[in-house]
Amino acid sequence: MNRRLIIVLIILDLIWSTAALIYDYPVIIQTPIYYWPFLIVCPVFPFLLTLVWSQIYRDKTPNNYLLAFAAIPSVIYLTASLIYYPTWMILNTFDWYALGQIFWVAFYGIQAFYLLMKFSYTKTALWLAGAFLIISLTVQFKTKTLGFQDFTNFSDSLLLIEYLIMVIAAILLPILISNRTNKSDNKLLRQ
Repeated sequence: MNRRLIIVLIILDLIWSTAALIYDYPVIIQTPIYYWPFLIVCPVFPFLLTLVWSQIYRDKTPNNYLLAFAAIPSVIYLTASLIYYPTWMILNTFDWYALGQIFWVAFYGIQAFYLLMKFSYTKTALWLAGAFLIISLTVQFKTKTLGFQDFTNFSDSLLLIEYLIMVIAAILLPILISNRTNKSDNKLLRQ
């Protein structure tokens, strides 16, 4: 991959992470600290991607756990944004901010998808990232925060459907990636 592009991604991911932290800060400080590891979404994943890209830039193979924890949730939150924001706009009204949020999450979700396809992962790293995400989603669902989103006009049933879609995706994605990883590892062994 082009080293200049990697530098641009590192800088943009840092900007994304900082901007999200500034934007979410008023809500974060009102949230009990013991929920932070499970509720803070947008500032964390671009920062983790910054760490991954930094390792790649230095010609190091990224840490498998860092990769999994950066990539799996980012792809799931991209999927969630493609469900949540259009639904929110249908229930409320078209909103440029909501539309922009899709692109905001897509920026780091697409990077994560690329990383999922580019690297092999251990099953342990994939399952730990998936399990953490499921716990995180459950805490978010129980506290009705789901990434500090606005749930105006959302019924409890609709929230449950979105939660279930995200949990199913969090279960399926590690399975799909581990199957892809096993097949590519088997091809390498045959060569």
